[in-house]
Parts: sequence; structure tokens; C-alpha cells
Amino acid sequence: MKGVAVENGASEAVGGGSNLSHRIETLLRERILKWSYPPGLHLGEIALCAEFKASRIPVREALRILAEQGLVDKVPNQGCFVKQPDVEETQQLYDMRLALELFVVESLASAGSLSLDWLKEQRVYWEPLLAVKADDTADRDALVDADTLFHFGLAEALGNQPICNALRDINARLRFVRLAAITNAHRIQETAGEHLAVLDALEKRDAEAARRSLRQNINHSRNKVELAIGRALMSVHKKRG
Repeated sequence: MKGVAVENGASEAVGGGSNLSHRIETLLRERILKWSYPPGLHLGEIALCAEFKASRIPVREALRILAEQGLVDKVPNQGCFVKQPDVEETQQLYDMRLALELFVVESLASAGSLSLDWLKEQRVYWEPLLAVKADDTADRDALVDADTLFHFGLAEALGNQPICNALRDINARLRFVRLAAITNAHRIQETAGEHLAVLDALEKRDAEAARRSLRQNINHSRNKVELAIGRALMSVHKKRG
């Protein structure tokens, strides 16, 4: 497998400052999560040093962090490689996401602290999607962004920063599954209905109903894990010709 190629302009994006290793890690992480780097790609230190105009120290630190995050495999005497997606690990991420978000909605239902403006904003977006038709054009990226913001907005409303930080990371790593899950008008309608059901339950301060609707919504996505990994890998192979 060939090593990572140098991308024009990347050095300007990360160059300068004492935080170089963090900037390199952030950019490499983004490329991995967006599947710009295919699984198994060798992340060669020499190529990365040349791309980022950096010494090996910040590059190695960035790769070490990515390995700790489970995005890179470090192979003795061979170097670092983009990690192959794993169904079991992805399901474990869903376990964590579900546990955190169930806690969030239960806490919000008990406190009754959701902003009325935020509730209205969400209803204005999702209610029209209950009637979306099969021939309507849909921007999947925009829908996934809206879905992510809906769930993350609930965590933000709770005001628990560690939970927000954890969900921010999980959401980034599961985005490719969301893209595979929201694929047709029927699923868009279901997603809208599930989101509105969560909002109804929270407004009524019905924690059990909120948990039930949220669990249904998240499980619809997690049931697509294997399909999502297969589609992502197929897309990578097509791009590479």
C-alpha cells in the first residue's frame, strides 16, 4: 500500500505555532473520518513531515494520539496505518451514544429546562418533513447535519460539558452511518416523526416516553452499521479506481 500523498496547501493550514502536533492530528483525523484516507493507507512519517513542513516529533505525537483514539493502527517495524472499520467497535460507540443520550433526555424531562425558542426552531424544521415525497430532492449531508444538531442540541441544553465533548467525538465517528441510514423519503419521515415525538415527550415532562422515542430513533441508525461500512468501503474502492 502506498504511503499518504502530499496535499497542496496543507502546510499553510497547520503551519506555525507551538500546537503543530494538535493541528496535524486534527487534519488527519478529519481526513480519516471523511474517508478521504481509505482503511489500510500507510501514514508515512517522511511524507507527512514533508506535507506539513514539520519535524518527526509533532508528526509522531499526532499519530500517537490518533492511535489512542482508535483511528490508526501502529504496526511494529512497519509504521502507522488507517484503521479498518470494525462492526463491533462501531456498535460499542452506539452503546455509549445511547447511554449518554438517554441520560440527557431523562434529565431534561425532569428539569423541564428546554428553551422554547429551540423547541420551536426544531419543530419548524422537522414538521414539514413528515410529508416529504419520494420524488423530492433531499440533501443528505444537510439532513445528517440537522439530525446531529438535534441530538447535540439536547445535550447542550442539559449543560453537561463532558457529555457534550463525548458526544461531539462520537457523532464525528458515526457520521458515515447516519449518511447510510437517511437514504429515502420513508426514513426521512420516520426520523422527523421520532424527533417530534421526543420533543412532545420533553414538553410533557414524560421521561419514559422521551427515552422510548429516542431509543427507537438511534436504533434505526445503528441497525445500518454493517451496510454503512460496506457502502463506505465500496465508495473508497471506486474513487481509487
